[in-house]
This record gives sequence, structure tokens and C-alpha cells, in this order.
Amino acid sequence: MSLGQLGLLGALCGLLMVAGMWMVVRAFRPVPAERAAVPPRWAGLWERICEGLPDPWAAAYRWIVVVAGGAAVVMWIVTARPVQGLLAAAVVAGVPWIWHPAGTSSRRIVRLEALSAWLQHLAGAHVVGHTLEAAISGAMRQVPTPIAEPVRVLEARLRMGVDKEAAYRAFADELADGAVDNVVLVFLTHIKDRGTGMVETLRTLSDLTAEEAAALRTMDAERNKVRTQTRWVAIVVLAMAVGMGSNFGPIWSTFGGQLWLLAMGTAFVGALAWLRRLSAVKPAPRLLRPTVGDGA
Repeated sequence: MSLGQLGLLGALCGLLMVAGMWMVVRAFRPVPAERAAVPPRWAGLWERICEGLPDPWAAAYRWIVVVAGGAAVVMWIVTARPVQGLLAAAVVAGVPWIWHPAGTSSRRIVRLEALSAWLQHLAGAHVVGHTLEAAISGAMRQVPTPIAEPVRVLEARLRMGVDKEAAYRAFADELADGAVDNVVLVFLTHIKDRGTGMVETLRTLSDLTAEEAAALRTMDAERNKVRTQTRWVAIVVLAMAVGMGSNFGPIWSTFGGQLWLLAMGTAFVGALAWLRRLSAVKPAPRLLRPTVGDGA
């Protein structure tokens, strides 16, 4: 191991020690109550990152990041060049994004189909003269899995005596979808006007939600062709970059070569991010204003 490699490894260990000491100091410092009540901007960042991936990749992405960190350290030790280590980590961590270069609406489709089925069960459980809350409790066994947890929390809140409007709005905030807001608006109207047409309304909402899910599934199938083409283009470009780096190794070891490698890697990541942004499936706009700091 050369002196440059040892120096780079020592610098990395020093950074890790400083980060560890900073985390220890932060752990023992009390957080003021007014700051603790406000979630930080990066709260939920990991969830938002994983939401852009299919479920199997999202479940394993934490371990992929760990492997990416190990790849960066190994590359730094072998080459003693920082950019090669950063690129190695980016390639490993970006494997799910390279294989799935464009967003998919499959998760929302499954959730809309589950919402449609749940509304049908509610219509069957709702008895004229009884409350909607009783129908929600009576249909708990038929709740589809994709929305089982939000519905369970909603039923628990209603059973514990939480304000009905606050409970329904919290349910809408948890799912954060315009289609769910449309359903919750009907629930909020039912609180004040308990008419006799609730069963028909629930069935109509179920049909509309199912139609929206079917339209999204057709659109998603069309976009899958673009995803396939983009995936193989990204793989070919990445293979060419690896081949250039292996054939012209001494060139990339210079300062100018390091800058050029960093520029090409940044451009490649930016192109994938831009393409993903263009093909992203935007959720239906919210019809209800999200509640902040609600005690429900």
C-alpha cells in the first residue's frame, strides 16, 4: 500500500471519527420543545427515496447503500483516487435506478384498487339508519392489505372518540391522494347530513376509483416500453464508461482526468434524474388542505 493510499485511508478514518463524535454530542443535547414539535425538512426523506422504487428494491435498498459504502472504501484503497471511489458508490447505489430508470404508478394503482374494494365492502356493511363509523368497524375484516394500516388507524381513532372530522382528515393526509380526498369529502358531508343515499354514493365512488385505477394501469403499460429502452441505453453507456476507465487508467489518475471523470459521472446521473422527472407519474392533486400539527 502506497503512502497516498495510507493517507487517504487515514483521512477517511478521521472523518468517520469526527462524524461519530458529532452524533454523540447531538445525542446528549436536549432539543427545545418548540423545535421538537416541528419535523425537520429531511424527515421522511428515506421514505420518499424508496417510494420511487418497486417494493422488492425498496425493501433491500438499505443494504444496497451499505454495499455502496463498502465499494467506495475498497475503490479508494485500491486506486487512491477520490473520484473513482465516489463513482463506484454511485454505481452500486444507483443499480435500482438504472434498472428502473423511470417512475412507475403500480403502487398507486394497487392502492386505488384496494380503495375501490373497500368502498364496496363499506356499501355492503352500511345499513340505512346506522352511522358510517359503524360500517367502517363492521367491514374491518374485509379491508384489503394495501390500505389495511391506514384504515385500522382510522377505525381506532373513531372507536376512541376522536373528533370524526379530524380522524377522516388524518386518514386523507396519510394516503395523500386526490382520489382518497374525494372519498373523505363524502365522509365529511355524511357527518352533517346523514341522508339515505350513502350506499349508492359508496358504490359510485367505488366504480369511479376502479375506472381511474384501470386507466392508470393502461398508461403504465405504455410507459413500460420507454423504461425498457432507457434501461438498456443506460447500461450500454455505463459499460462504455467502465471500458474507457480500464483502458486509459493513467489518464484518469491525473488531476484533469479526475475532474473529467467527475463531470461525466455527474452528467450521467443528471440525465437519469432528468429523464425520471419527465416520466414521473404525478399523483392526483389534493382536494383537502393537509393538516399540520393535528392532535388526531
